[in-house]
Amino acid sequence: MNTQITYLHIPGLLNIDELRAIADISDQAVYENGKLTASDAARDVKNNLQLNQQEQAYTSIQQLLLQSLNRNLLFRNAVLPQHVYPFLISKYQENMSYGWHVDSPIMGDMLRTDIAMTIFLNGPNEYEGGELELQTPLGAAKFKLNVGDAICYPCTYVHRVNEVTSGCRHVAVTWVQSLVRNPEHRNILFGLHQVTESLYSKKNATEELGALQQHYSNLLRMWAY
Repeated sequence: MNTQITYLHIPGLLNIDELRAIADISDQAVYENGKLTASDAARDVKNNLQLNQQEQAYTSIQQLLLQSLNRNLLFRNAVLPQHVYPFLISKYQENMSYGWHVDSPIMGDMLRTDIAMTIFLNGPNEYEGGELELQTPLGAAKFKLNVGDAICYPCTYVHRVNEVTSGCRHVAVTWVQSLVRNPEHRNILFGLHQVTESLYSKKNATEELGALQQHYSNLLRMWAY
């Protein structure tokens, strides 16, 4: 994430074995009307299919997705996750879309939604349209990433999924409550962490590096709750 547009692209979050397993499980799974999990005004603009959360297939895919998050250092260091909401596994077939909306501020068991995340479960060549579009402070941003890639962005952004004109878009979506609520604070911490890791990799274990790490730790302690 940077200090101007606070979205984060995570390439290759899912490895090839996980992607194959998810595809195989999904082929046998039951998908239902996505409006069942929408709330308020979002229900009027949501038109997709979602994997039934009571299915064993859902549990299996959820475990694979959480496994990928737990090992990904970029996600952990940038997002500083405290709680991750259960994934929604969605398909958008031809003529399906999700109109402009903003995510609910509180979900489930009083989980505050700081960061939204979309993981792409199939490739951009498998469907036309279907871009995730965000309204950011610097204008519109559109994402249609490679299979296995993920995008994270603030839940404060108004966003939509453009209409799929052919093929099928397959994604997993979740929301994260971060240890650090303020996105500017998260960006500062992530920047400091990147600098620290870069200096360590160059074996510049100087007194200044130790001081930098101390300031990072103190800021994290100050801002985390």
